[in-house]
Amino acid sequence: MLGGLYQLLLLIFLPFAMYKLYWPKRGKPAVGKRWPEHFGLGKKIAPVDLWLHTVSVGEVIAATPFIQQLKQQQPQLNILLTTTTTTGAKQAQQRLSELVTHRYAPFDLWPCITLFLAKYQPKQLWIMETELWPNWLSLCHAKNIPVALINARMSQRSCRRYQKLSAFSRPLFAKLKLVLAQHQDDAQRFNQLGVDAAKLVVTGSIKYDLPDCQHIQAQAIQLRALLFGQRPVWIAASTHKGEDERVLEIMQQVQQQHPTSLLILVPRHPERFEQVAELLNQQQVKFARRSKHNHVEPQQQVYLADSMGEMMLMYGCADIAFVGGSLVPIGGHNYLEAAAMGLPCIAGEFDFNFSDISQQLQSCGALKLSADSSQLATWLNQWLSQPQLAAEAGAAGLTVVKQNQGALQRSLKALKTL
Repeated sequence: MLGGLYQLLLLIFLPFAMYKLYWPKRGKPAVGKRWPEHFGLGKKIAPVDLWLHTVSVGEVIAATPFIQQLKQQQPQLNILLTTTTTTGAKQAQQRLSELVTHRYAPFDLWPCITLFLAKYQPKQLWIMETELWPNWLSLCHAKNIPVALINARMSQRSCRRYQKLSAFSRPLFAKLKLVLAQHQDDAQRFNQLGVDAAKLVVTGSIKYDLPDCQHIQAQAIQLRALLFGQRPVWIAASTHKGEDERVLEIMQQVQQQHPTSLLILVPRHPERFEQVAELLNQQQVKFARRSKHNHVEPQQQVYLADSMGEMMLMYGCADIAFVGGSLVPIGGHNYLEAAAMGLPCIAGEFDFNFSDISQQLQSCGALKLSADSSQLATWLNQWLSQPQLAAEAGAAGLTVVKQNQGALQRSLKALKTL
């Protein structure tokens, strides 16, 4: 009954999904002539050893060192990497084009998945984090294609949602051959949802296993000197609709105490770059744009980082980070890139997607949370006024990152069982 309802809902919402994927937006890469790939009709390649699915930009970035290590160990491995979004596809092309073949992920419709599996004949499916599609799991199970979740997380909120549909969700979770959970509480929730304990391994988060930051930091030092000189700089990273206005309120409060300070503003999605630029114009905020390689004038208050794949570089140009998705109920974004660059962090109250990382960084003083914009501005002002305290908090966060590294190797070891 529930399965039939799901198939019906898929057909109803397919036009909306196609609209979201194909309708052109400023700043967003277009699917172009590759749209048949969403229907399982992509160009055929040699039979695939491993199908690795990453949703979008964040998952591609996290998967990059994983794929590099895997190819070092098994150079002959034929890896097919799929993404859902065009921005993820662009990152895959930039970072991994010599190591994998990229295709867009098929829609979760039986004909699309059937065509996809027949065309590429993958021996295994590994999914980064928790992008679960029922028809993918069912058809892979029917064809004896083992499915593993890598770097998997399951928030309490998501767990409750799945439990409300347990008659539908438990059989799907039971089809997973291996789940590499980031943390023990994630593993416990997967077990509650129907994954056998024998199939669960706690590996930690591979997002701690960031590439060596020294080269990026060297670039950032040069770029910061060129663009910003001696100005105090803070960054608002991965902001969502509804957050930018509040970030600008915080900026005004910070500039009352630190009039020469500058905000690097990084919207989460490229299709929002122009929207944020329009907002800055409406509020008469003076700003420069990364995409136009603008020189930053002393009177300009904001540097709009409207580029892709430069988050670590932008973090390296800042003294303190605000991490977005947290002033609106998105659930926050990963603090680890900021922490790996030695930055102390602030965020809003909604960071439930990264609760374990959040707790570790809060406990050592590297992260402060508040729903109140004035409180966030107060912390920013304190750290900007006392750079030594900010440096100590950032160093504590960097220590947390280093202490938790090693998940990548643990994950590769666990996956050998498949």
